[in-house]
Formats: sequence, C-alpha cells, structure tokens
Amino acid sequence: MPKLTLSMIVKNEEKYLRECLNSVKDVVDEIVLVDTGSTDNTIKIAEEYGAKIFNFDWVNDFSAARNYALSKSSGEWILYLDADERLDNNSVAELRKIISRNSLVAYNCTVKNYDTEGSRDNSLQYTRLFFNSPAITFHGKVHEQIESSLIENNYRILSSNVLIHHIGYDVSIDEKRKKALRNLSLLEEEYRIKQSAYGAFQIAQSYNVLDDKLNARKYFVIAGESTYLEASLKAQCYAALSLMAHSENDVLGSEKYIQISLKLEPNQPFTYLLASKISLRRGDYANADLNCKTAHQLNQKIISGKGHSKVTIILDPEEVIYFGLIMAIQNNNESSFNYFFRELSSFYNKKEYKQGGLKISVLQKLLNSSTLNLSEEKIFVDMANKNTLNFLLLVITNDPDRQQVIKLTNELLNKFPTSIEISKVLAKLFDELGRSAEAIQILEKTIENNQYDPAILFYLISFYFKNGISEKISPIVTLLENNYSNVPEIVDRISKLKKMLPH
Repeated sequence: MPKLTLSMIVKNEEKYLRECLNSVKDVVDEIVLVDTGSTDNTIKIAEEYGAKIFNFDWVNDFSAARNYALSKSSGEWILYLDADERLDNNSVAELRKIISRNSLVAYNCTVKNYDTEGSRDNSLQYTRLFFNSPAITFHGKVHEQIESSLIENNYRILSSNVLIHHIGYDVSIDEKRKKALRNLSLLEEEYRIKQSAYGAFQIAQSYNVLDDKLNARKYFVIAGESTYLEASLKAQCYAALSLMAHSENDVLGSEKYIQISLKLEPNQPFTYLLASKISLRRGDYANADLNCKTAHQLNQKIISGKGHSKVTIILDPEEVIYFGLIMAIQNNNESSFNYFFRELSSFYNKKEYKQGGLKISVLQKLLNSSTLNLSEEKIFVDMANKNTLNFLLLVITNDPDRQQVIKLTNELLNKFPTSIEISKVLAKLFDELGRSAEAIQILEKTIENNQYDPAILFYLISFYFKNGISEKISPIVTLLENNYSNVPEIVDRISKLKKMLPH
C-alpha cells in the first residue's frame, strides 16, 4: 500500500504541472491525477511521472472532482496540491516525519500566494495533508473545503511547517479577473442554494478583484457581521471595507472599520499600514508613525518565518519603509527618519548588494541637494516604482536647483505618463517659473485620462482662477460634484467655489 498519495485535479496545466510534480517526486509514492478535459500536453507530462490518470466530466463543482480523485487515491496519507503549486524543498523532511505515523490527524500547511504586480504576497493556513479515510470528503463548488469533514470524523487538525508555494495568482490583472469571473458564477449559484458567511466572504473577494465595489462592500458587510466566520477572515472583511472608505476619502468610515479589524486580528502588517495611512490623513502623526513602525516590524517577523496566522498578508518591505520616510519628513521627525533610512539601507544591502549601495548613495545626494551625474540620474529613474515614487518626488522638490528638479521630474513622467503625483509636482514647478500655460496643459492632460483626483481638480481650478480662465471652471466643479458628493470636506469646498464664480 502506498504511504503517501499526491491527489490532484487538472485541466490544461502544461504551463505549471512539471514543476509541481518535480517538487514532490521524491516524497510521494503515488500520483493520482484527475483530468477534467485537457487539450494540451497535461496528460503527457503526468505520464512521464508515472501518474495514475483518470478522466472526469466537469460538472461545475470542484469538490465533486476532488472527491473523485480521493476515491482513486490508495495511500495511507493524502497530500493535495494544484498544478500551480510547489512543495518547498525544505518541507520534504518534515513531510516524511509526519507520515511515519498513522492516526486520525490532519495538518495545516502554509500556502504562500505570490503577487508581484500587486506587491501583496499572502500566506494562508490550509489543511492539505491528512490521514486517508473514505469518510473524508470536500464540500463547496469552488474554494472547496475539507476541514468540516475532518472535524465531523473526529480528526485532530494540527499545525506544521510544511510550505507550499502558489504562483498561479502571480498574473496580470486581466488574468485575475478572468479567474474571479469563473469563480463568481459558481459561488453565487451555491450561495443561492445555501447562504453561508464563508460563501459571502468569497463572493466579496471576487467582486473586489472585479472592481465592483458596491457588491464587494455588500458581501463584506454580510460576512463581517456573521457570527459564523472565523476572526481572521472577519478582520479581512473590515480591512477591505476600511480600504474602500479610505479610497473614497471617507475618513470616519475608514477609521471605524480599521479599528474593528485591528481588534479582531492584531498581528497583520497590512492592517497597521492602512491604519498608518488613515492616521496620516487625519493629521495624527504620532499614531501614523507608530502604526507604520508596527507594520514594518510585524512584516519583518513574518518574512523571517515567524508570526504567521490563519491569513497573513505579506507586504513589500520597500512599500512600508518609504511610506515611513515620507511621514518622517512631513512631520519633521528626525529620529523616525533615521530609523526608516537605516531599515532601507539594511533592506537594499541584503537584497541588491552593490546596486543597493548605489541607490542609497543617490538618495543621500538628493537629500543634501547635490547635483546628480548622468549615471546617478539613471539610477534615480530606475529605482522609481509605485513604492518609491512619492518619496522621490518629495525629496527632489526640496532641491533648490529647479532645473535639475524639472529634468528629473520629466524623466519620471516619461516612465509613468499617467501619474497624478508627478503631474502635480511638474505643474507646480512650471507655475513657480511663470510658465502657467504649460502647468495647465499638464493638469488638463491628466484629467483627459479620467483621473479625477480631487486634489488635482482643485489645483487646476486654482490655475484657472489665477490666469482668468473662468469659463473652464464650471465643468471641473461638475466633475467634483459627480464624483465626490459623499465627502463633506469636498462638498464644502465646492460650495465656497460656486460663490466665487461669475454668474
């Protein structure tokens, strides 16, 4: 009898399957692969690894396919993976140790999901390894679960250090949305039959990926208010609601939801970073600084292999550190600035070695208002990304050499042609030099790209007033009214603006 079976369901997975099977070939005794209709080389690859291959007619139910795979798995232990997952090399020894004993037990494994584009890797604790029994079955048409069946059959669910890498969501936004659409139809079909807090949570997640904030908010509220959803997932609901409110300039709503999330799950770096941004918007620099440092320290702890919870969102350290530097400058907090700059130096030295040292050197020159040479200018532009951009802009705008500032800002705009922040900085620079027409042109181009940032709209209005172009102000005011009627501060500014307009 095989000791350990790898149980899988697949369809058209030639892109991922070989690496998955390579990661487990030295530890599993049997590979059971259930195919739901592949038309590529999936079957051929599986045959190379001696897999037992079975066909299954797809019935829009992932659990049905999983359970069929279980019925064909003869090992004493079951490990289940998807084709876009890989067992970490360092987990093989622990896996062998676990399966050396036989008892009604299952193990949570850490599944690390990678998201390069979103800079939001996350780790989830899932039951992926369990002692085989015909009584164990999966439930759920999508995001299938096995824990309830294990508990019903008196299994103990224990923790392990087994790590599984999931790369299937490290794809473009369009690919993420395709997967979300596929999942959403199954989730809603199941939810109509049987409503559950977990189902509402997954529906909310899908709507969020699809950028349907109205429905995402609706289902996050349903899931968050349920007494049947575990605390870590409820905390995610309220963090998501807080982020939505924050993006809509709803300061009170974002603050309310983030506090609920922090009480439910006090060890999430992402939640503390969001809390820091909310505090900064409120002008509470002390709490903004404290929350940012907490986010960084928790994140470093998780990256070092400690501090994981059921759901853990892992931040890019660069994002947290640069945000901390921005706050320190805005609050004129030298101690905090030195703390985050030391952390940045440590991060670059560990990750990028000599190139990291060059980046630190360029930053130090900019902070000292020194002129960059051509090679340093290239490093400056190369290091600009969504995590660093706002800090770089803040630093160069303090440089008294306005020609260098314009040159560097233009180079950044060439790299990020739709950036609102760069446009604002460049417009202000041109205005300082008496080149108002160029400033207005930049801001108008930004609005043409449908980027209705309230700050840039008000900024453009100020240029129109300054240059006596009153006929263009009313359409901008209408844009503000249409997009920000729910934000009291903006409504108040619009009211004052209208009184200043010619009748």
